[in-house]
Amino acid sequence: MIESIDFGMMSPEMVRKMSVAKIVTPDTHDPDGYPIKGGLMDQRLGVIDPGLRCRTCRCRMGDCPGHFGHIELARPVIHVGYAKQIYMFLRSTCRKCGRMLIDPREIGELADAHATLLDTNKVIDAAQKAAKDVKKCPHCGETQEKIKFEKPTSFFEGKDRLTAIDIRERMERISDEDVTLFGLNPKVARPEWMVLTVLPIPPVTVRPSITLETGERSEDDLTHKLVDILRLNQRLAENIEAGAPQLILEDQWELVQYHVTTYLDNSVSGIPPARHRSGRPLKTLAQRLKGKEGRFRHSLAGKRVNFSARTVISPDPNIAIDEVGIPQIIARELSIPERVTAYNKKKLAEIIKNGEKYPGANYVIREDGRRKRITDENCEEVIEELEPGWAVERHLIDGDIVLFNRQPSLHRASI
Repeated sequence: MIESIDFGMMSPEMVRKMSVAKIVTPDTHDPDGYPIKGGLMDQRLGVIDPGLRCRTCRCRMGDCPGHFGHIELARPVIHVGYAKQIYMFLRSTCRKCGRMLIDPREIGELADAHATLLDTNKVIDAAQKAAKDVKKCPHCGETQEKIKFEKPTSFFEGKDRLTAIDIRERMERISDEDVTLFGLNPKVARPEWMVLTVLPIPPVTVRPSITLETGERSEDDLTHKLVDILRLNQRLAENIEAGAPQLILEDQWELVQYHVTTYLDNSVSGIPPARHRSGRPLKTLAQRLKGKEGRFRHSLAGKRVNFSARTVISPDPNIAIDEVGIPQIIARELSIPERVTAYNKKKLAEIIKNGEKYPGANYVIREDGRRKRITDENCEEVIEELEPGWAVERHLIDGDIVLFNRQPSLHRASI
């Protein structure tokens, strides 16, 4: 049995441990159409071609769930999804010692408040507010510069731009105790993990390629994006090794950052989206999850259900302002249970007599809870058995109180 679920971030070590292959080649298939070893369609990452076996689990297509690979980035890049949190950490911690910019006594009080779980979010907010405008570190006396954040992933300290390496080093200096005060569990989410040094490569089964009528292969959007990342990452690594000028390295680093950002989310404001040759924007990771057509709303929340109907509910000049008109087919299906008493037994007997004809009844429920379907054949027999205490599920009639809901919200959750 599952006891609990922990949400955290993946550490670089965890990404490497989970990975079955280091991906180094920006190509996918050789001229004969076979997956290249060390490429993005490496058979260790799973197989999607009939006849091939996965090199990791030895299963064929359909049985192999797919396995993760990884890319070692030549220089760290910022994870665009955590840019706001990075900004918060940079503003609230000392540039030299990495401690939270609050008096040690206050830190103790905050830690106590945290421990008694007053309202954790309020404690975290109070800690950030208190720390963000401090000019001098109360722990080591270092003067603090103002941090500026330019969307999506640029940070400046005073006039100098902070590189991802600088940011990562600063986040590494933050102690586990202080990380807890920021509302994170340092065992599963250290702030320096928000700056990526290694990128997980999703299994081939998550980004299958298709063969067009012409016999050409067409790769998935994610694979396209990973090819760009690999190619530029390789070029950056070669230039670092060759000792290229700092300016060239920064330009290439900026390009790797752009491609990693658009790979994670291709609708970030402030940068142009990555596009196909045709001009269509690529659908990358965030777009697979977001919105009406994404995994959550489309694939997970969208379910077909029983006992729901879609119909018109009409107003009408001949009915009252608090009444609605519905089709008879719905009125016959949507029944109302009415309890039998000495007073209404005669009226309900008439309704049962109509059987399936409107206004009739669908079921009777005996006192022990057993249900009996009413048909034109057995209605007389049911009337003879009818006793006070039974319930008759009769068709909807004028004057019934009903709760209607605008289509197309059909499952209970959305109603």
